[in-house]
Amino acid sequence: MANDTVNLTEMSDVSAILRLFEEHHVAPTFDPVPYLSRLAELLETETENYLKMDPDPFDDRNPSRNPNCSFGHMLKIIFKKEIFMQKLVGDYLRDTYWTRLGISTRDSRELNTAAARLVLDLMPGLEVSVVFQDTEGLINRLFSWAEKGPEPLQSYATGLLAAAMELQDLAANFRELNAHLAPLMLKRLWEIQKRCAEEKKKDELGKIKRFSKFSSDQPSTSSKTPKNTTSSKSRASSSSKVPKDEDAELMPGPEPADGASDKGKLPKNNKAKKFQGRIKGSKERKSGNASLNGSALNDSSNSSWAEMESYVIGTYQMHPLTDSTRQILILRYLTPMGEYQELLVHMFEQKALDLILNYIDFDETQDSRLSFEALKYLGALLCHKKFAIEFIHHQGLHRLLEIPRPSIAATGVAMCLYYIAYCEDAMERVCLLPDHVIQELVRYALWLLECSHESGRCHATMFFGTSFQFRIILEQFDAQDGLRRLYNMISTLSILSMEDASDLLDDDESHAARQTVRHVCAALKRYFEIHLAGKVEHLQRIRVREMGGSPHPSTPPYKAIKLNADQIIDLITTAQELLPFRASWSPVNEFVSLGGIPLLLQVIAISYLWNFTGRAETVRSALDVLAVCSVSFRVQMLFCDRIQIPDDANAVGINILLGAAEGDIVADPEVQRAALCVLIHCVCAPVHRVGGSVGRFNGSAKRRSVASRTSEEVLNQVWECVRSHNGIMVLMDLLSVKTPITDADSIRALACKALLGLARSENARQIMGKLPLFTSGQLQVLMREPVLQDKRQEHVKFQKFGLELLEQVSGRIKSNVNEFELSLAKIHKADVVAQTRIQFNEKQLLQLIHQHLLSKNMVESASILMKEAGLPPLPLKQASSNFPPYRATGNTPSTPSRTGRVNSQGAVALPSTPVAVPSTSTPTQQMGIIKVNLSSRRLRPGMPSPGSQPGVNSQHRALQKVTNWDSPTTMNKSLGAANVSTGETSRGVSLDAIVTEYLMNQHALCKTPMVTCPQFDLFQPHKCPDAKSKNTAPANFALRVQKRAIHPRFGGLDGARMDRKLVYSRFRPVRTFRNDSETFTCCAFSPCEQFLMIGNQTGELKLYNVNTAVEEATYQCHENYLFNIEPNWTGDLLLTSGMYRPPYSCLWAVGDFFDMKYSFEEEEYVEFSKTVQDKIVGTKGETATVYDVATGKKLLSLTPTTSNNYSKNRATFHPSDELILSDGVLWDAVSGTQIHKFDKLNQSLSGTFHPNGLEIISSSEVWDIRTYHLLRTVPTLDQCQVTFSASGDVIYAVHLEEESREEPMYDSSFKTLDAGDYSSIATIDVKRCIYGLCSNKYDTQIAVVENSREFNTPSESIVRLYDVGRLRDDEDVGSEVEEEEGDDDGGASENSDDDLEMLDELVNGGGDEDGIDVDIDSSDSSDDGQFGDSDDDDDDDDDDSNSYFGSSDEFDEELFSLNADSNSSGSSST
Repeated sequence: MANDTVNLTEMSDVSAILRLFEEHHVAPTFDPVPYLSRLAELLETETENYLKMDPDPFDDRNPSRNPNCSFGHMLKIIFKKEIFMQKLVGDYLRDTYWTRLGISTRDSRELNTAAARLVLDLMPGLEVSVVFQDTEGLINRLFSWAEKGPEPLQSYATGLLAAAMELQDLAANFRELNAHLAPLMLKRLWEIQKRCAEEKKKDELGKIKRFSKFSSDQPSTSSKTPKNTTSSKSRASSSSKVPKDEDAELMPGPEPADGASDKGKLPKNNKAKKFQGRIKGSKERKSGNASLNGSALNDSSNSSWAEMESYVIGTYQMHPLTDSTRQILILRYLTPMGEYQELLVHMFEQKALDLILNYIDFDETQDSRLSFEALKYLGALLCHKKFAIEFIHHQGLHRLLEIPRPSIAATGVAMCLYYIAYCEDAMERVCLLPDHVIQELVRYALWLLECSHESGRCHATMFFGTSFQFRIILEQFDAQDGLRRLYNMISTLSILSMEDASDLLDDDESHAARQTVRHVCAALKRYFEIHLAGKVEHLQRIRVREMGGSPHPSTPPYKAIKLNADQIIDLITTAQELLPFRASWSPVNEFVSLGGIPLLLQVIAISYLWNFTGRAETVRSALDVLAVCSVSFRVQMLFCDRIQIPDDANAVGINILLGAAEGDIVADPEVQRAALCVLIHCVCAPVHRVGGSVGRFNGSAKRRSVASRTSEEVLNQVWECVRSHNGIMVLMDLLSVKTPITDADSIRALACKALLGLARSENARQIMGKLPLFTSGQLQVLMREPVLQDKRQEHVKFQKFGLELLEQVSGRIKSNVNEFELSLAKIHKADVVAQTRIQFNEKQLLQLIHQHLLSKNMVESASILMKEAGLPPLPLKQASSNFPPYRATGNTPSTPSRTGRVNSQGAVALPSTPVAVPSTSTPTQQMGIIKVNLSSRRLRPGMPSPGSQPGVNSQHRALQKVTNWDSPTTMNKSLGAANVSTGETSRGVSLDAIVTEYLMNQHALCKTPMVTCPQFDLFQPHKCPDAKSKNTAPANFALRVQKRAIHPRFGGLDGARMDRKLVYSRFRPVRTFRNDSETFTCCAFSPCEQFLMIGNQTGELKLYNVNTAVEEATYQCHENYLFNIEPNWTGDLLLTSGMYRPPYSCLWAVGDFFDMKYSFEEEEYVEFSKTVQDKIVGTKGETATVYDVATGKKLLSLTPTTSNNYSKNRATFHPSDELILSDGVLWDAVSGTQIHKFDKLNQSLSGTFHPNGLEIISSSEVWDIRTYHLLRTVPTLDQCQVTFSASGDVIYAVHLEEESREEPMYDSSFKTLDAGDYSSIATIDVKRCIYGLCSNKYDTQIAVVENSREFNTPSESIVRLYDVGRLRDDEDVGSEVEEEEGDDDGGASENSDDDLEMLDELVNGGGDEDGIDVDIDSSDSSDDGQFGDSDDDDDDDDDDSNSYFGSSDEFDEELFSLNADSNSSGSSST
C-alpha cells in the first residue's frame, strides 16, 4: 500500500486515479483514504484556480457549464464514476465502515474525514437533494460530528450541513437539532474570533506596515496625493483603535452601551469631520484596490497580488484547515438558519449582530471571502424587520460602506442594501441619516451598477427600484447622474443589439441579460412614477396658490410614496392638463436624449422571441415607463417614428404598442392593459394644452422643427399614426374579447376609452360611423351584460365610455350633465328586466277568456270553461267593462311617431288607429310590462303636451312586444292621474284590451304607419308597407312586364333592380364536369365560350367542351395545386398561378398547344390589366410588381412604406388601368407613387375595384376612391372572395374562412348581391365546399367548383354548370344523384322554350331586341322594401322580409339614446 500511496502522490490525472481505484477497491484490505486525499488535493488546487477567475459568488450553478473551466471538467470525470460516488457517499461516510468489514482495529474517523473533505470539494457540482435524501442516517451523523467531532471532521461536517440545510424540507425535518446547534455555532465563532484577535495583537505592527505598503502603491492622481496617502496611512493604522460606535450621535436612537463615553463628549461637527475622513480614507483605500486590480497588478511582481488577494477574492483553504475556512463553513451553516423566525432569539442572545459587524470590518478580518460569507448571513437576518432596524441603529450601514471595492465582499453589500431597502421602516431610518451618508450610499450603489458581478448589478438595480419611493434617495440618484448609468446597463447588452452578437451568447448569458432588462425596467418604472408624483404635486400647489387657496402638505422626503395603478393614471391625466405643452421636465428630457424611448420599444418588440418567466413583467414595466413619459409631446412624436428591430425595419412605435395591446407580443392581460393605457394617454390627450396653441411663424424652412408644433398638430399626427397602423381594427377587436374571462371587462373598457379618444379625429370618426359596431347596434349589445358578473364595476366604466363613444360618433350633443347617469340607469334597468322571469296566474288568463266568450254571446262555451277550469265567477262590473273607442280628430297627424308623446300627467299618447280599442289599466304580459293610456284627450298637431320632456319614454324591441322601462308604480300613478283629470273612472282588464294593446305596439313600430290597415294577424308580426312612388315598378313580375308599355324599359322605377333580384336568385344546374382521379381547384370560361378551363391539385389544366362535357385536352402548367386561371379577351394568352413550388405563376401562349411565354418565379398571384391587357400585375407578400406583356420586363415594383400584411393580398388594376390596389394601398400605375393607404379592418382580403371605378370592396368594407372615406359596410361580404358579373351589376360572393395556414375551410354556398346598393339577392347552397366560381361574358351561365369536405377524396370533385335565371325543377333535384353517378348531362341541357322566352323577354325589355343585352341600368334605391316577393319569386333574400323585429343586423338604439326624439312624425300612405 505504501507503493500505491507514493504513486498516488505523484499522479495528477484524475481518470488514472479513478481507474486505479476501480481495480483495487474490491480487495478486502483496500484503504481508500489515499485515493480520497489525493483527489481532494487535486480538486482543491483546481478550486483555487477557479476562484482566482473571480466568478460570481452568488452563482451556484455547476462549474462544468463553462467549457473552459478545468475544475468543471474534473467534476464531470468524477461524477461519471457511479461506483466511486456510491462508495464515497454511501459507505465512506459511515462511522462503522471498518466494523462492517470485520476490521475492528481501525478507526473510521480518518476515512470519514477524508470522505467528508472530498464530498465538500465536490459540492459545487453535486445535486444536494440526491446526496442527502437518499442516504439513511447521514444527516444525524453530520449533526453529531458538527457538534462533538474532532477537527477537521467537525468543520467538514458543518460545511456539509450548510449545503443540506439549503433544502427547506430537510431544514424543517431537523428543526429541533438546528435550534440546538445554531447557538453552539455562534459561540464557536466568538471563540475563534477571540483567539484570532489575540494572535493579531502580537503581529499588529507587521500588518500595519503591510497595509501601508498597499496604500503607497496607489497611482498619483493630483499634486496632493502624497499628503492624502500619508493621511490614509495614519488613518489605517489607527482605525483599529477607534471605537466602532464613535459616531453614534449622527445616528437616530440611543447611544450604544459599549461606546466610549469620552468620545461621546466631542462636538458634533468634529465627529462629522471625523466620519467624513473615515469615509474618505475608505474611498482612497478602495480606489487603491481598484487601481491595483486593474493595472498595477499586471505590471508588479507576484508578491503584489499576494498582498491584494485577500482583499479582492479572499482565501479558502480546506487542508490544512485554517481558522478563516472554519468560520466560513460555520457562517454557511448559519445563513439558511437566519431566515427562521424561531431562531431569531438565539441570534440576539449570542450577539450575532456584533459578530457580523466584526467580520465586515476589513481592518479586523482582511479577508474578502470571510466578509462575504458574513454578509450573506447578514442578508438572511435582514429579512426580519427588528434585526434590520437594529442593524441601522448600530451604524451597520457605515460598516457596509467601508467595505473596499472591487471585491467579492462588495457583491455581498449589494444584496444587503437590497434587503435594507425592502424593509420600509429601516429605510426611513436610513433616510434620516446625514446627507453625506446618503450621498455615499447612492455612490456605492451606483458603482455596483457598473463594476460588480452580475448578481451585484441585479441587487443594486433592485435596491434602487425599491428605494426610489423615498424622495431623498431619488434626489441623490439624479445628482450623481444615476439615470445614465441605469440606462447603460441595458443599452450595452448584446441581446438588444441589432447585429448578430446575441446569437453568440449561450443560454446562461442570455438568461442573465434578460433578467438584467427585467430589473432595470422595474427600476425605471418606479423612478418615473415617483418623479411624476412630485411633478404633479408641484403643479397642483402652484395652481392652488394662484386660486388663492392653501396647498396640502407634501410627503416628507424620508417617507415612502406609495402609488397604485389607478392613482398613476390619474396623475398622468392631471399632468397632461396642468403641465405646459413645452415645459421642460428633466427626467423625461434626459431619458429621451439618451435614446431610452426607442430602446424600451425595442425591448417590447424583441421580447416576443424571449422565453423566460419574467417576460410579462419586463414588458409591463417598459410600457408603464412609456405611459409616464407620454406626458411629453416629444415622446408621443417618437412613438410615430420608426424603430429598428431585427425582423422589421419599418416598424413604428405605435405599431409595437398596438401589437402589445392585441396580445401578439405577450399573451398576458396585464401587458394588454398597460399597452392600452399608453395608447389612451396618447390619443386621449387634451387637444389644447397650456402653452400649446402658439401661432405659426413664417419662414423659409421646408419643415418646421418639432419644438414649434402645436398640441393640436401633435395630437393629429398621433391619431393618423394610430389609424394608419390599423388601430381601429385592433381596438374594435378588443371590444368583443371574452378571454381571459376575469380580465375581459377591463380590457373592453380600456379599448373603448382608446376608441373614444381616437373618435375625436374626423377621419377616424367617419370610418367608425360606417362600421357595424355602430350601425347595427353591436356596441349596445356588448354594453348590456358584463363578461363576468363579478366585474360589474369594470363593465360600468365600459358602458360609460361606450355611451360617450356613441355620442362622439353620432355627433349628438349632451344636453345635461346627468344624461350619462340616466342612461346607465336605463341600461341597468333593462338588464334587470331582461333577466326577470315573468310569472302569472293561469286561472286569471282563463277568466279573461271566459269573459271574452261571454262578450261574444258564447254562453255555453263559457260555462263549460268555467266548469272544467273551476273558475270563480267574476264581478259583473269587471266583466262588462271595456275601453272606450279611441277617436282621432281631423287635426291629429295622420302618421304617428314611433315613440308616443307624454302629456302633463305622464300618460303616453299612442298613434291613431281605426280599430276600436277599449280602455284598460296597465296590463302585464310575459317578459315585459306594456303600459298605454288611451284617454280621449286630444292634442293639436305640433303642440307638445304641457310639461312633456324629450327622452322620457324609450322603447326596446324584444320578443314580439315593446317594453317601457318606466317603473310600474310610476305609470300606474300617471294613468290614475290622467283618468282623474279627464273625469273617467278606472276600468278592468279584458282580453280585447290586451290583444289590442299588443297589436297597437306593433303598429307603433312601423316605419310608415297607415290609418287604414287590413286585419291584423295574431300569428304573424305586423308591418305596414313602405311608402312608394307612383312610378315605382310593381313587385310582381307579370305586372312589371305589363307596365313596360307605360314605363319602358323595366316597368317603372327600380324595375331593373327587381329584375336582377328575380334573375340572380334562380340557378339551374345543367351540366356536371368530373374527373375521378383528380381534385378540381379553379375554373374559367374560354373567351369563345366553347370551352371550360379547369385546374386541379396536380397543376394540370383541362379543357372541357361546354356543350358535350367531353375533355378535349390536358396541359401540365405547374407541378402542384393550380388555384387561378385567367385568359385574356382574345384567347391567345393565359395566366396561371400555382402553389408550393416555383415558378408560382406563368404566362402561356395559347394556340394549337400551350407554350410558356414567361415564368414569374416569385409572384404568388398574377392578373391582366383591365382596359388594355398589355400589362400584368403580380403579387408577392405585400409587394406588387407590374410587367409588360409583350416583353416580360419588370416595369414597376410597389412596396408600401407601411404594410397591412393581408394574408390573402392580391394586387389588381383599376378598371381604367390608372391605379393599382395592393395590400390595402392605392398606387399610381404610371409613376408608381403611393397615393393612399386604406385602414385595415380585416385580416385577410386586401380588396378589389368595383367595375364602376369609384369604389373598393375589401371584405365587408366599401371605400370611396374619391374621398377615401368608408362608404358602408356589407356584413354579407365579410371574408368573401368577390366575383363580378360581366355586366358589373351583380356580385357573386364565396366565403373562404382560413382557420390555419395548413387547413383552409371553404363554405358550401355562394351569395348574389346587387352591385348597385349591395343588397342581398339570394344565397345558394350547393351542399359541397366551393373552391372557385366564374361567369361567362354574357352572364347566362356560371361554373362552380364543388368538392367534398374531405380534401383527399377526388371522386367527389366536380365542376357544375348553372343556367342563370332558371328555376330548378323537381326533376333537376332528383337527377342530381344520377348525374353524380356518371350519367350524361345531355338531357339536362334541354332547355324549356317557355323559360328561354321568359328570360329573353325579361333581359331585353319585351323582346324587341335581338341577342342578350348586358347593359342593364342599375338605378339605385335605398328602399329594400320595394322588392316584395311575388308568388313566383321564391328567393331567400333576408332583406325582403316584413319582420316586426327588423333585420338581424339592426338594433334598437333608442334604449341607449341620449336624446330621444319624442316629437317625430311622418306621413302615411294610403
